[in-house]
Amino acid sequence: MIIESVLAGYLVLVILIGIYEYRKTKGLLDYYLAGKKLGTLVVSFSFFATYFSTAAFLGGGGTGFLLGFQWSAFLTFFHVLFAILAWMVIAPPLKKVTDEHGAITIPELFRKKAGVLSQIVAAMVIIIFFELYMVSIYKGAGNLLQVMLSMDYTTGLVITALIVMIYTAIGGFRAVVMTDLIQGIIVLVGGVTLFFALIYSLGGFGAAIEALSNAKIFGGMDGKVLFEIGKIGPPPILKAGMILPFVLSLTFAISVAQLASPQLVVRFVAARDSRVIANGMILTPLIIGIFAICVFSIGPFGWVIIPKYTDDVTPFLKDTDLVVPFIAMKLFPAGINALLLTAIIAAAMSTINSLIHVVATAFVRDLVQNVKSLEEKTAVNLTRIAVFIFAAVPVFFAVKPMGVIVEIVGVSFSVITSAFLVPLIACLYSEKPNSAAITASMVAAVIACVIWYFYYYKVYWIYPVVPGLLVSVAVFVLFSLAFPQPSKAEA
Repeated sequence: MIIESVLAGYLVLVILIGIYEYRKTKGLLDYYLAGKKLGTLVVSFSFFATYFSTAAFLGGGGTGFLLGFQWSAFLTFFHVLFAILAWMVIAPPLKKVTDEHGAITIPELFRKKAGVLSQIVAAMVIIIFFELYMVSIYKGAGNLLQVMLSMDYTTGLVITALIVMIYTAIGGFRAVVMTDLIQGIIVLVGGVTLFFALIYSLGGFGAAIEALSNAKIFGGMDGKVLFEIGKIGPPPILKAGMILPFVLSLTFAISVAQLASPQLVVRFVAARDSRVIANGMILTPLIIGIFAICVFSIGPFGWVIIPKYTDDVTPFLKDTDLVVPFIAMKLFPAGINALLLTAIIAAAMSTINSLIHVVATAFVRDLVQNVKSLEEKTAVNLTRIAVFIFAAVPVFFAVKPMGVIVEIVGVSFSVITSAFLVPLIACLYSEKPNSAAITASMVAAVIACVIWYFYYYKVYWIYPVVPGLLVSVAVFVLFSLAFPQPSKAEA
């Protein structure tokens, strides 16, 4: 009952926040960007909570069971690196340029700087691939509720979706960021608590490392290989000798998204002023680093815990998303389990709410309003309706999801990052970016990622973000040279 009560209390709280923020939302700028009045704590924790979803706990935490600490180390390194770069390279000019041009969505910024076609293409990429990304998050929430509460998987999906739909639709961006603040704190505390509770249960750091080193893994291998690079991983990749490129490209794909994912960088636009950005440069990488070190290091210790309760580890190797919930349920009392469950559900909701909001705003602001002019009140109400629709679609596909969490996130992050990074940097650092080059680079990046994933990924085991970014850069340069006079940006 403790777990159910804590979770129910949390769900009631976020609904109340949505209702409260609904009363404070006075117009379109409030609904889309919280009036551009957010302070450091809210922006930083909202960025953190939006970025870390159930994929961080279940996929990021569990994949170490299959790949060892090479996964944990590279993923933590890239997370901290790109968090620093996002706040130093992207945040300051993005805040300045969007304020100057009056843009309130990232596709709208593209329009202001490079024309309406770039806005439409960007909006379509957001809608399609964020819907794909949400499938993975719903899957994570459903798996968690299934394992920890013995709840039907589909019921867990529906509950998660309904709660997020309601508070996001009624409260808009204000509700999104205020729930993110609370959810971010819960996620951080939950992740750190889980890690240290695990280490404590194994007798401290020294004893935990010794037990893991002496464990027998993969049917007889010495546990010491968990601490080495390129020695363990999925058999097809190991046989091809591509473990290191696979791990590097996947951890890179997941982490580099911090630089260009619209649902993240829009937080910079909503910041009150440049001082908020300056303070966030310190706070955000710090909390991301703490969380990453703790949570991404949990998976390998599954080789010490899981064999104590079952001789068959095959299900955990096939779906590493199950590792972290299993460890929590077997080791920790109901109180800690309640905190963990709430933290992971909070991680799911804090990401879903932002994705739904950015998809709905892209649909209305960047697509519909290019066809028909809408009054401000009508635009807000239509966005609320869009929230319900775009939150429901991924639930349908999550009933029979297309793969484990970390793979789905890697693919969608590859596309989003590859499509947006080069155009965004061009819009931020060029007074008159080449319109044709921006649009062509987005289209080419999407095509390259999709083709690579379906035809070449399982040959070379390099995640699509690498070829996607290379193609995006190459096409941008080629079109810039072929069309040296950029089109005049639409005002």
